[in-house]
Amino acid sequence: MKRIFLLFMLIAAIITWSSGMSLATPVTNTDQFLADGTTLYSRWTNSGRWLFTVAGNNLGNTTRLEEVEEMVKSSLGPQIELVATSFVSSTPEPDMKSGTWQTVAPLGTIEFYAVKAGNAFAMYQVVSPDSTGSWSTYDIWKLGLQGIGGRGGLEVSHFTGYNPGGAPVPEPATMLLLGSGLMGFAVFSRKKLLRK
Repeated sequence: MKRIFLLFMLIAAIITWSSGMSLATPVTNTDQFLADGTTLYSRWTNSGRWLFTVAGNNLGNTTRLEEVEEMVKSSLGPQIELVATSFVSSTPEPDMKSGTWQTVAPLGTIEFYAVKAGNAFAMYQVVSPDSTGSWSTYDIWKLGLQGIGGRGGLEVSHFTGYNPGGAPVPEPATMLLLGSGLMGFAVFSRKKLLRK
């Protein structure tokens, strides 16, 4: 029984470790090219699922949150409520057209994010909420919504992370570790009761 318990704990540890490697981790760009067909648009691509690109500004905070929420509801359904979070840091590349993002404690993961550049912002859903990923202004460029200025007016203005309903989403690895610990405790307690 002790061997089974140790095997169970080893399997739980491996699953916990591997579940931390999520699908939204930064993705190097391999296929977004400019009109000349030779120049890579940006180093990174968006690690979330594109929802929409609209002219305007999400302002990077809660000022336009209701409008952004309505746009997301029209894409995903009426049950969505968003809360903007300031617990996400973004690191742009030197050309300011792409970069990576990472949540900051105490926030575990995010489920939505917006990238603002030029005269528009693009909204994405991280299908498996994650604590790290990558972004690009490609979807804004694709619709011709760039502003004025250097580098084609597509330098990122700001990055905003959102979560539904206001509650931070717990990391999958944390929940798995907690569950496996409770299962191990239950098995150990049962074994102890059977000996009496």
